[in-house]
Amino acid sequence: MTALLALASALIIGGSDFSGGVATKGDSTFRVTAVAQISGGLVAIVLVLVVGWDHVRTADLVGGAIAGASGTFSFICFYRALSTGVMSIVAPTTAVVGATIPALVGIARGDDLGGYTIVGLVVAVFAIVLVTREPTVDAAASTPRSAILLAVVAGVGFSVFFIALEATETESGMWPLVVARVVSVPVVCLIAWRITGRVVPANRRSLTLAIYTGLTEMLANALLLVALRRDELAIASVFGSLYPVSTVLLAWLILRERLTRMQLIGVASALSAVALVAI
Repeated sequence: MTALLALASALIIGGSDFSGGVATKGDSTFRVTAVAQISGGLVAIVLVLVVGWDHVRTADLVGGAIAGASGTFSFICFYRALSTGVMSIVAPTTAVVGATIPALVGIARGDDLGGYTIVGLVVAVFAIVLVTREPTVDAAASTPRSAILLAVVAGVGFSVFFIALEATETESGMWPLVVARVVSVPVVCLIAWRITGRVVPANRRSLTLAIYTGLTEMLANALLLVALRRDELAIASVFGSLYPVSTVLLAWLILRERLTRMQLIGVASALSAVALVAI
């Protein structure tokens, strides 16, 4: 169940990334991100009221704050790495680091993983690398060391995001996600205003897509939070990092972008990983 919840979250986030990417084609990335964060925060408040809560510890609030800060910092590093390096190098580096560190933490603390599950996790990480690969010439040579370093730092930040949310208790409901947005929204709005002079996209289509992006991303985060709280950090973090699968599939279906042989193998590997963990 943990794998399915995390995978569902990843697929929704992949779709959210796709809509956000389309939105940035008509307006500033910073403004699209700001509106997505705001709309996601409003959804988090609704989720808190719908799901309810029994008790919120200080540790739950701290976990949410750390998740919000690390997530924001990671996205800044990730986007900077993408702007200076090649996606086929940057994206797999960030995704694999973000999946592997929490998995190792979970294994080190004694997560009960069977042989098939371990193989499935390895296959899932392999799938992340393949799905995010692009046919480029001399990709490694075109990516400076600074971009690779930023990609690794972003991956570490996403690892902290996973671990921080996993440390929260079920009794706190969705409050950690609200706190995460309380931390991240002012930061991204300030950045958007300082760089572009405004927070809301001027392009109406981009604004609509940004709102949709934030809504779906928060729903995905809620599923991920439930998955992380099942005390299977290794499984939740790895399958939660399979978000590129739905992004490339949507690009293929909607934008008619061609899938490479390696990406097709990556999608098949992701499905095989789910089957292995389910055994």
